[in-house]
Amino acid sequence: MLTVLAGSVSVQAAGDPTRPPMFSNTKTKTAYAPLQLSMILNDGHHKRAIINESVVGVSDQVADAKVLSIAEDSVVVSRAGRRITLRMPMAAVRKESVNE
Repeated sequence: MLTVLAGSVSVQAAGDPTRPPMFSNTKTKTAYAPLQLSMILNDGHHKRAIINESVVGVSDQVADAKVLSIAEDSVVVSRAGRRITLRMPMAAVRKESVNE
């Protein structure tokens, strides 16, 4: 009788063989290229930015991100549902103000 009980315990521990495997709830992180803002251009009518060595305007795409707005010293982009603000390096901002 002892062997029958031990056998039934091992069957219960094995689980239902027809049951599908459990899926992991962990999300895999997607690796995105870093966004590097190097310059903002403003000719009085149109604002453009140089991000990752590409000239972009509002609603353009760069490195899986969409440009939402361009200000005097920053650019706002949207990537994977998140808003990211890219800012000009301080040395570049200071250099422009000194030259004016």
